[in-house]
Amino acid sequence: MEHIQRYIIENGPQNDTYTLVIYLNDHLTEFSSDFDTVPSKRKDILSIAKQILREQYPHIKVNMVKVVLGGMVVTSIPLATNTPSVQAAEQNVTTTQAAESSQLYYHVASGDTLWSLSMKFNISVDNIKKANNLTSDTLQINQRLIIPKAFHVVKTGEYLTVLAKMYGVTMDAIKEANNMTSDITSLGETLIIPVLMAGGVSAATPAPAPTQTTKSYTIVAGDSLWGIAQKFNTTVSALKSANNLTSDSLQIDQKLTIPTSRDVVTNPTPTPSVTRTSHTVQAGDTLWGIANRFGTTVSALKQTNQLTSDVLEIGQTLTIPSGSVVTPTNETKAPTPPPTTNEERKTFTYTVRAGDNLSVIANRYGVTVDAIRIANGLRADTLQIGQLLTIPNGTNWTNAPTQTTTNTITYTTHTVAAGDNVWDLSVRYGIPQAELLRDNNLTSSSMLSIGQKLKIPVHNITVKEVVSERHGEYLDWWTEAQYVFPINKVAKVTDFATGKSFYIKRTIGASHADSETLTTNDSNIAKSIWGGFSWTPRAVILEIDGRKVAASMSFMPHDVDYIKDNGINGHFDVYFGNSARHIDGKSDPSHQAQVEKSAGI
Repeated sequence: MEHIQRYIIENGPQNDTYTLVIYLNDHLTEFSSDFDTVPSKRKDILSIAKQILREQYPHIKVNMVKVVLGGMVVTSIPLATNTPSVQAAEQNVTTTQAAESSQLYYHVASGDTLWSLSMKFNISVDNIKKANNLTSDTLQINQRLIIPKAFHVVKTGEYLTVLAKMYGVTMDAIKEANNMTSDITSLGETLIIPVLMAGGVSAATPAPAPTQTTKSYTIVAGDSLWGIAQKFNTTVSALKSANNLTSDSLQIDQKLTIPTSRDVVTNPTPTPSVTRTSHTVQAGDTLWGIANRFGTTVSALKQTNQLTSDVLEIGQTLTIPSGSVVTPTNETKAPTPPPTTNEERKTFTYTVRAGDNLSVIANRYGVTVDAIRIANGLRADTLQIGQLLTIPNGTNWTNAPTQTTTNTITYTTHTVAAGDNVWDLSVRYGIPQAELLRDNNLTSSSMLSIGQKLKIPVHNITVKEVVSERHGEYLDWWTEAQYVFPINKVAKVTDFATGKSFYIKRTIGASHADSETLTTNDSNIAKSIWGGFSWTPRAVILEIDGRKVAASMSFMPHDVDYIKDNGINGHFDVYFGNSARHIDGKSDPSHQAQVEKSAGI
């Protein structure tokens, strides 16, 4: 138990149950992946928890263990009790969940298409394909499909019992939909929340049960109108109508009236079905880009316009399906394409990012999957993060880079002087310590000697084209961003949505940039943007040495603190393309999405 800092007992989700919260030592939090000393096996945590309960709380009914690192709940583990009544209850829940889990799948019937199912269940074709790992639009009779109600990114304190209650499904259904073998959830993990079927078929998402009384809800960090509507079985339109909202923006601690089901039925928001919106195809347009711009799907566009291929012609007029039209804003409309023509730009090189697959990349740049396969000599569809792909000539070059140079590495020499150490030198030259050791055939235990010659890598990161003046360069953390924004570098942060700016300094961090505000005024500006301290990631632009870089930032100070008297204690997280969490070395989908938003891709 040498890793335990302290532990407490909290009230559990039910009045007669409790949760054991175990806090690990501070020095293990942000840098646990570097030191490799945090217990990683579930049985280790359970063993510690059982010992604590046996010695300190033998008569308390504890059914959940939460593990906290640096202020974050990194895992939640259900704990069986020895109380007979609880065991009986667990058996009943298991039986019920197993029965409901059998209703997880929709069985494809004659005449079903992905488009018809998307209309039936009010979900996009792309989300149905994503939930079932489909690579084509072809369906087979009696094929089993998971219909996703939502894709939920796990936040602090959200374990399966919480998510099941939040979305009105069962733990077993969530586990089966996500091929989970245990009840453990990971912070930042994306889970499929399935729609439960009645006997394997459902005409539509069931209407919410009538509500007898009006509820009130207080906004917390990370909330959205869509998420609240899902939680309370209502709609975004009903929420906006009940609270006289004119936009989708919410404020922390804002109170919302949750409408009854009668309000939802009697006060529907008019749909745009009486009118049709048209769009004239411009240079750089693709079906994928137009669908995203107007809040519809590629399949819906093709069916409405009776298209048999994805090829568009400049000047062609498309009808946008009614019921899904979103008025383009400055943030959603497509950026102006680069001045180069398709003939001039035959191919370019693309670096694979987290979440990419051949279908996504092909849609993004208006080419076919087969064209990418042929151009790169691929025999399989598996891609690796950081892999370079040649993208052949296509129809959508809006987001394609036009750089003619590539990143290069040169070397300089440092002569070791008295007082030098590897860490200080890595900070001085803006490179990771591990890289400096590797390039000089050293280990962390190697000793330096005065006069010793060290090879210092110098990374020359070429400036990339941005899609518009408002957006920033998309830089990969591992090969680019960590060299552009090294430790001790100061940057100006501009919030993408509000335009407010403040200054930060990178003070530490290996998998992403752990940073701190420079002054109390900078901290106050950040608080005004996030509504206080928050783990919620936001799209930001970092101005570093004259270049604008796309990034994502949360503002929850925690753990090690280097800059004093700046209004906060600890550092916060800044992510770039493919940055990873310190705790598990995995990509954070919520941060990645915000990075791509600030890059305009």
